Amino acid sequence: MMSRWPRALVQSVLLVGTLLVLSACSVDTTEPSVQPSEAKQSVIEFVEQSTTAAGGTWEHLSGPGVRECEQDSGAPGTMFVYVMKRADTSGADARVDVQAVSKHWRDAGVDVDEYQSGDPDPVPGVRGRGGPVVSASFDAYPGNYQMSATSKCSDGMPDQQRLEN
Repeated sequence: MMSRWPRALVQSVLLVGTLLVLSACSVDTTEPSVQPSEAKQSVIEFVEQSTTAAGGTWEHLSGPGVRECEQDSGAPGTMFVYVMKRADTSGADARVDVQAVSKHWRDAGVDVDEYQSGDPDPVPGVRGRGGPVVSASFDAYPGNYQMSATSKCSDGMPDQQRLEN
């Protein structure tokens, strides 16, 4: 009778171990699908919140434009591009504004790369990747501040989304 107890214990441990391994293999590691309406709203909110961080009065320039993308599954999808322009940059401090946007993006989980043009009077800007968007850009050209972002790839066919926009 004693010899059965260790055998049953070993079999139980092996069964539990096998179940754990099998359940770990069945975990879906792909990102959940995103609905086009969610991707569209997300990129609009991201750009608008970024313009708030930069300060000043901003206006819609273009978008949300529809672009084709490839989802992780390989299926075609839709992403959105949204662009705003600052209405008036008089009195603006481009370097301070770029730093404010960089901080806002970092806080949102975006990888940030600040840059400046190679002109004799360099123009600062910042580009970002990741977080809630695929990419983002803030160019602080004198008199022509522009903020843009591209949403993550969502479900849906671009042609259908263009008709709905």
